[in-house]
Amino acid sequence: MHVLILGARAPACLEWARAFRAAGWRVTAGDSLAWPITRASNAIHDYVRLPEPRTETKAWLAALKACIETRAVDLVLPTCEEAFYLAHGRDCLPCRVMTSDFSLMHRLHHKGWFAEMIRDWPVSAPETRLLESREDVAALSDEAGNWVFKPAYSRFANRALIRPRAEALSNIRPTTDQPWVAQRFVAGREHCSYSILLDGRLTAHACYHPRYRVGRGSGIWFEPTDPAPIRVFLERFGTQTGYTGQVAFDFIESPDGRCHAIECNPRATSGVHLFDDQPNALVAALLGAEGVLTPTHAPRQVALAMLLFAAHKHLFDRQFWRDYHRARDVVTRPGDHAPLPAQIPGLAEIIGRAIARRSGLLAAATADSEWNGQTL
Repeated sequence: MHVLILGARAPACLEWARAFRAAGWRVTAGDSLAWPITRASNAIHDYVRLPEPRTETKAWLAALKACIETRAVDLVLPTCEEAFYLAHGRDCLPCRVMTSDFSLMHRLHHKGWFAEMIRDWPVSAPETRLLESREDVAALSDEAGNWVFKPAYSRFANRALIRPRAEALSNIRPTTDQPWVAQRFVAGREHCSYSILLDGRLTAHACYHPRYRVGRGSGIWFEPTDPAPIRVFLERFGTQTGYTGQVAFDFIESPDGRCHAIECNPRATSGVHLFDDQPNALVAALLGAEGVLTPTHAPRQVALAMLLFAAHKHLFDRQFWRDYHRARDVVTRPGDHAPLPAQIPGLAEIIGRAIARRSGLLAAATADSEWNGQTL
């Protein structure tokens, strides 16, 4: 059997490559970058460089189809937001594609529509208002400090304004095509879930607290947690939607023990690393094995990112260094160390894109594959 795993720049892709290799599959990884981290791993047999899905969607799908046909690929698995382009074009691809239908993924990706979808669920979203004009924003200016403002299509807290001053709202210019949402601020402990479902049936589930992050964005240290309401939420989500594929949610657990669903990411996230010591079971869960796979309790981390993006803030914090030494790195693995130094050229390539596109580093890391509601 042959799997093509997309989003090779992501450590999640590396995790899946190792899992499929352990399960006896032939593994090809794909991305638009020349030197993504997964390319350096001995878990993959081949690497294919693809066009950028966001700007060259038709060419990207054509290249995928050619790759599937010439390499006899049996399964395509996305890990980043190329999942949206894959879902939109999956009917033209001659193999199994691990995504849900595009319309459901769109509904989940749009932060306002997702909040509306789960409004009456036991675990629901905080009060959320859709903002499609400057007037919508101005209506909240007197109580801006009670709200979180963010684009309806966004990721990694990119451009989010958390309890801003009223004058900061002047930078928000929503439209009907590029709306924002305002979500009432809820204080508490953050949990991130990662799950796999097949036709609505939960087959794998993990939850974690991202103790350390790159800025306010992506988590880089993952402490397993297991709030019961979140597991119940995922079971209901599967029943209500019939979802297939990987899906992740962000939650806030308030001091009274209630969990609030903040947003949905219908793709892979760092939660997949919590299954790094169960590779065969992880692949079986993706393919629909009975039961629900759950992770072991050890924390994981992206060790180099901890040193580059978090250590300078915690130089004299003993707890930080204890956490660093007790967590397992998700990039290195016995017998597969090349991805560790491969992070440097991969990061350099993204820095080059950030300079060329005059954007921040996080924005440059996703600019070629993210989907922001534009017509496909």
